[in-house]
Amino acid sequence: MANYNSIEKIISAEILRTNEDNLLANRICNTAFVGDIKNKGDSVTFIGLTDPTVYNYTGTLTYEDVDDHSTVLYVNEDKAFSFKIKDIEELRSSVGLADSQTKRASYLLKNEVDSFVFGLYADAGYTASNVTVTPANVLQTIAEIKQKLEEANVPDGRTWIVIPPFIKTKLMLAGIKFQINNGVNGTGAVGFTDELGCDIFVSNQLYSGTDNKKYMLAGSYSAIAYAEQVLETQVIDRMENSFDKAVRGRLVFGAKVIKPTELVCCPVIDGGNSI
Repeated sequence: MANYNSIEKIISAEILRTNEDNLLANRICNTAFVGDIKNKGDSVTFIGLTDPTVYNYTGTLTYEDVDDHSTVLYVNEDKAFSFKIKDIEELRSSVGLADSQTKRASYLLKNEVDSFVFGLYADAGYTASNVTVTPANVLQTIAEIKQKLEEANVPDGRTWIVIPPFIKTKLMLAGIKFQINNGVNGTGAVGFTDELGCDIFVSNQLYSGTDNKKYMLAGSYSAIAYAEQVLETQVIDRMENSFDKAVRGRLVFGAKVIKPTELVCCPVIDGGNSI
């Protein structure tokens, strides 16, 4: 059997690059965990400490113990892809192209992860009433979300909001300019603006409710914990009962809300674009 170790590493690297540049879970979540992920079900730890007590100074200092406030996250989500190929050299030359099967697999894995993370909306510490959004009230809607985060002591510059495309359209009609955020590797294609004092990202993966309702999320960069690992990317030299070759891969991941007071959910409905 041929050794395809090099191309398997390239495919794994492509998945990681796609996630680094396009996966909003990597952009908005706390990813600073301790531990190794080798299989589904493994756990990692997000280190945290309790806040120190501030008290009136009367000439004597009292030293308190600093308690461990770490959070354990179990990596229980497991997604895979697999497809047939006719020629290994064709696969090798296509890796990295925008329309390659491996690139498509990477993007579809990214969509699955973001959908899972945004599906944690029910764990937000505050959920606003449904808002029917138009260009006339879109800025007020964003401002009120930011206000809730500021009331939770999350300062400007440490907040993000993920919006659906129809909210982006209304913000543009209200004069807000968007750009493409290319990510650390320059391959990203995420709609983005920071004109309103926070990082606003555009996504199609927000949870959808009834009546075309989208559950918009906003929070601090510490509100959600996220961890991932690419597992078992393989090129199969010959499939059973077939002359075809194949590619398969797995991504295991997990996420949880660890600071609910720093996460806000706002269900929004498209109210049209009349100005």
